[in-house]
Amino acid sequence: MNAVALGPAAGTPVSRATALRRAVRFHWCHLAALRSTWILLAVVAAFGLLAGAATPLEVENGEAPTVWSVVTGIQLDAVSLQLPLAALLLLPLATGPVTTEFGRGAARTTWLTLADRRTAYQAKLLLGGAIGAVAALGGALLTGLAGMAALAVGGYDQPDWGRTVPGVLGYVLFMACWPVIATATAVLVRDRVATALLLVLWPLIGERLAGLLLRFVPGLGGITDWLPFAAGRAALAAGSHLQPEDGRAMTDALVGSGLSPAAGAAVLLAFTAVLAYAGLRAYRAGDGG
Repeated sequence: MNAVALGPAAGTPVSRATALRRAVRFHWCHLAALRSTWILLAVVAAFGLLAGAATPLEVENGEAPTVWSVVTGIQLDAVSLQLPLAALLLLPLATGPVTTEFGRGAARTTWLTLADRRTAYQAKLLLGGAIGAVAALGGALLTGLAGMAALAVGGYDQPDWGRTVPGVLGYVLFMACWPVIATATAVLVRDRVATALLLVLWPLIGERLAGLLLRFVPGLGGITDWLPFAAGRAALAAGSHLQPEDGRAMTDALVGSGLSPAAGAAVLLAFTAVLAYAGLRAYRAGDGG
């Protein structure tokens, strides 16, 4: 069925792509009208600038900073924090539209305004993923430019910025997946506080505890490498092999997965897709709050 929505003139059918584009615009207009959206994005940008300005602090013996130290600065030390700081900052943008709809009984209004429930849900995922990816790219650019300037002013050598690209790509991928994961989780949980606690505590604590318990089950110890957020950290750790040998063991322990960055990215994408589908089923079956 190609005609899935009505156009400006009542009864005029439009394609699903057009309906989806209009739904994305509808959700963006809502988010753009909120002052909190711009405050959160500004905070992410400010942290990026601060991380770049702090790049000279990584200089040792007058040499250029290591590539890995630059990558960790761009990612706002995501591996050590176990989650990108930007992901935590943007959590309200990813969960707010869903929890507000169901909490205030406004979901029915959204469904009547847009083509159908599936289109409304897909638009939330597309917009959230785009905001996450753009925030990561923008933050990386600000960190890089501020770092270049700070090193130049201090008279220090520049690192090989081109070798930071894999780490930046892993960061962008994680940040694109994170709003999709958050939105789907919000649909399944239907409570703002519970959703936020789950999305913070599970990656930071719950998954680690699950991994420790699985190690005591014969034949399941290797599954810990494939847990979604450990795999996500493996994707973030692209370029960690460039760090000095004495710090690599600590980084591996913080990552918590032996997967390569490419394999970690694939696992994270698969988990995101499965969770997004589960969220779609729940969203289409919802009663609107």
